[in-house]
Amino acid sequence: MNNGSFIIDYLSPTGLIGFWILFIGFIFTGIMFYYVFFRLNEDKDSYKDRKRKELEKESQKEKIARLYPK
Repeated sequence: MNNGSFIIDYLSPTGLIGFWILFIGFIFTGIMFYYVFFRLNEDKDSYKDRKRKELEKESQKEKIARLYPK
């Protein structure tokens, strides 16, 4: 059963392939950590969301102006 073309030691963390798998895994984990915990907590509104908020403020100002005429 010992096949010379595929040695399982290459997949160990000290082997060549295992090292690269761990390295890519760490990079991928770091990127996911950054996006989940840092990027999602930023309050960046989209263009449509900013436009909607501006229209709501204008509507609110008009309603207040109707309640308190000069």
